[in-house]
Amino acid sequence: MKKVFYFSLMVMAMFVMTACSSSSSPGDAMKKYGSYLIKGDYEKFVDGLAFEEGATPEKLKEQKEGLVSMLKEKVSKEYEKMGGLKSIEVLSEEISADGNTATVKIKQTYGNGETQEGSQSMVKRDGKWLMSIDK
Repeated sequence: MKKVFYFSLMVMAMFVMTACSSSSSPGDAMKKYGSYLIKGDYEKFVDGLAFEEGATPEKLKEQKEGLVSMLKEKVSKEYEKMGGLKSIEVLSEEISADGNTATVKIKQTYGNGETQEGSQSMVKRDGKWLMSIDK
């Protein structure tokens, strides 16, 4: 009986540690956001962007809606011309010394076989890695 109790306690502890460790790596976050692009879930992709801090809720909503609209109208058509976005691979990640910013190098592969490499700046806000909107 003690073995069952200790095993159950160990499983619960592992579950709690996993649930509480929300600070995934910037590369993991980028993979997740990339999967939203692949699926065409532009709303979730835009939720992964680090918008200007202190913006009013109305302004934030307006910015998000504008980006989602642009992604649906223009970017999705570009992806279609290339046979769709098939995968996003994280090549490397470099986290700053303070742990609050990072650069993730990625490779996008399209349905027609073409690939494109680039990088994405990331910023950590409230323990969550978001894609930085470079100006």
